[in-house]
Amino acid sequence: MFNKIKKHLEVANKGYFEHMFFAMKIGLKCLWSFVTAFVHAINPAWFEYSTSKRIKRMNDRFQKNRINPEIKE
Repeated sequence: MFNKIKKHLEVANKGYFEHMFFAMKIGLKCLWSFVTAFVHAINPAWFEYSTSKRIKRMNDRFQKNRINPEIKE
């Protein structure tokens, strides 16, 4: 188990706490995206593009920070 964690942190090029806070930040953004998408489903006039823009920004950041594009997680 520890070897798998160590390998993942090496691939991510992050320390344990740096990775932990990054993952928590992304998780919170995903939760907020869920809320805005859910509200938009009920009332399409609200949060028209908020969710899609946020997801695109997160994806762009992941792609920009990806060290080894051959790695598929």
